[in-house]
Amino acid sequence: MQEGVDTFLDVGWTVDGQFHPKFCSQSNENPDYLDMVRIPTKKMDKHTVIIAQSGSGKSFFLGRLIEEILTKSKARCLILDPNGDFRKINEIDRELWRSNQVLREKYDIKTGMGKLTLESEDEFAKNWKPVVDEFVIKTNRVPKEAEDEELKIWWPTISLEFLIPNEHPRSTEMFHCHNWAKELFTQFAAHPNNTNEEDIISKVKNYFKELQEMPDEERVKMIEKLRMDGGKADESLKTITNDKNRTKLRSILRDAFKSGSLIDLISSGAASLGNESMEKAKFVFESYSWETVNAYFGLIERYQSLGILAKGPTSSKDHKRLEVIDLPSIKNNELRALVLNSILTEEWENAVKKWEEAMKHPREEDHRVPTFIVLDEAHNFIPSNPRSRHETIVREQFRTIAAEGRKFGLFLILVSQRADKLDDLVLSECGNKAILRLDSKSMVDKVIKALGLDFEIESNERDKIVNFKAGRGILTGNWITGYEVFYCAARRTIEGGRNLEYKYWTRPF
Repeated sequence: MQEGVDTFLDVGWTVDGQFHPKFCSQSNENPDYLDMVRIPTKKMDKHTVIIAQSGSGKSFFLGRLIEEILTKSKARCLILDPNGDFRKINEIDRELWRSNQVLREKYDIKTGMGKLTLESEDEFAKNWKPVVDEFVIKTNRVPKEAEDEELKIWWPTISLEFLIPNEHPRSTEMFHCHNWAKELFTQFAAHPNNTNEEDIISKVKNYFKELQEMPDEERVKMIEKLRMDGGKADESLKTITNDKNRTKLRSILRDAFKSGSLIDLISSGAASLGNESMEKAKFVFESYSWETVNAYFGLIERYQSLGILAKGPTSSKDHKRLEVIDLPSIKNNELRALVLNSILTEEWENAVKKWEEAMKHPREEDHRVPTFIVLDEAHNFIPSNPRSRHETIVREQFRTIAAEGRKFGLFLILVSQRADKLDDLVLSECGNKAILRLDSKSMVDKVIKALGLDFEIESNERDKIVNFKAGRGILTGNWITGYEVFYCAARRTIEGGRNLEYKYWTRPF
């Protein structure tokens, strides 16, 4: 794809009065781009919501939209997959082209069903290969596929409010302890002697344990002296009068230069951590009870025991163009919310960091690419009425991305059966809207109202939505003028979910 060239997402086919693809109902006509419903790629710079009932073709349409985004742009897609629908998105549905050689014959006018594509199998395979090369599924399934990655999260990306409620008796102390510990984790991970295999969490825990075993006055004196001396370790050690502790500290310091422990970091003074961080260290070790510190690391140990924590950070450099988070592989609801909390925090922080770097060079071209965060069953994760504190926290994260994410290159693609149960604030920020079949006129009215389309889609037009067969939908909002009824073009990758096979359960015993 050439730089600066406008591209289009081919999402479907124009329809006639009976909602058939127009070219299929016209004799001696072959499909071409004139028959397509095409969205300018640049119009995806708004959040997107897709509302449809089960069986309407919403996963099919979502798959098509993702395929188009990834093959027609340099964007990245992060799929938070609650149903396993995208476990096989890296695989091409070869039968799509092989079932019938003649494209027109794949759509049946009588049934109103059929899969319509445009390009050849080889053409799509060529365009899809660069995406497959940058594809990963993160899962907790056992056993997992050979190409899958184990789903782990990095402790510093978890917000303390998720772990500790505000009403907790030590919440303030824990908050400051968490902020300091996060900084330590970051510094340890960045140490030149660190490797990806090293257990950074254990390093930090061991250092806190070593500090805990020291007499209070010696520990405070060491921290203060190191801070005041700008990290001159040898000078600071002279102030430690107890020979046993001095020997222990020298041993710790010696090991630090080999492994990158906290003493090494502190001894490097402002150059490594800065004055603000040194003040944090002093505050923690002078003011906190070890009861608080032990409680904090008890939290870490709890989640370590559940097998969800990574030993070290997940670098943004390791992020693939297409990532699928296998949410069904996380059986516990709390852990599922924890994973979402961590992932959203990491995505937000990375996006903000890249934005800040871009702002430092305003005269240079901005080479950032957007990240589309895709979430099906969105009403279960961004509910209008959260059922728990954890749900509330995750919802607030989505609200932040919905309100401010565009500036940082984060865009939501949300899919739901129930617009009325989806958070109003998030929904109001979605400028691109698609509606597929809904099961009743009353539900259509609710959706129209929730999406703010009362003046866009007239009452007599709403019956169409109830009568849609699978694959039909309405596009409206930012990505198209007015609204347009379309027939979804083929999803060319394999849908991963499993539906109940009627041909099996309806047969006699």
